[in-house]
Amino acid sequence: MRSKLTLRIRTMRCGMIAAMAPIAILAMFAFANVASAADAQSGMPHEVALQQLLDGNAHYVADKSLRPNERPSDAKQEPKAAILACSDSRVTPAIIFEQGTGSLFVVRTAGNTYDKLSLESIQYAVQHLGTRLIMVLGHDRCGAVTAAVHEYPKPTNSEMLKNIYPAVAMTKGEPGDPVSNAISENAELIADRLAHDPEFAPMVASGELKIVAARYNLATGAVTILPTK
Repeated sequence: MRSKLTLRIRTMRCGMIAAMAPIAILAMFAFANVASAADAQSGMPHEVALQQLLDGNAHYVADKSLRPNERPSDAKQEPKAAILACSDSRVTPAIIFEQGTGSLFVVRTAGNTYDKLSLESIQYAVQHLGTRLIMVLGHDRCGAVTAAVHEYPKPTNSEMLKNIYPAVAMTKGEPGDPVSNAISENAELIADRLAHDPEFAPMVASGELKIVAARYNLATGAVTILPTK
């Protein structure tokens, strides 16, 4: 009689465990999803992200690249930085910052300026992917800036030139090479413009979001952080 009772109790326990297992698994996945969403909202701190980019660039310049993950990935993207870079084929953010798949959210336009679509792309990285660092990356011998310097102040229908004209106007008459001066000024003005965008301004003011201007040296591969406005 006792053995039958013991067997019945064991059977009941096994049934309860089997019934509870799916619930436990569902709870585990639910918790994981909540944690993942929280991580995406917080994002990597911008000072950490910027230091990782500069460290990677130092390896790249020294020809000591560690070659991080460059394989295909369908994992959830959580880019540490959004890079607004020039479309120039020699300016490849993932390479010059030694970053692998999923590390950077890159928007590229001639002259590293932006329009509504580019802005919405960057906003997506910040609002939905948790990115807390935006870098506007100019580079020497930029063809778009060179064209703007040569055309200014002629009226133009080119959105590219109109976006760069303010930098040309700000640097006109300064000592040094006018194109080089305008390249740095353009990156700084674009970064400042982004910092005052209604979507970003409160986050910048609170210190949650960092927006920096930088310049890439085509010959050496080095990236220099430019002054902020």
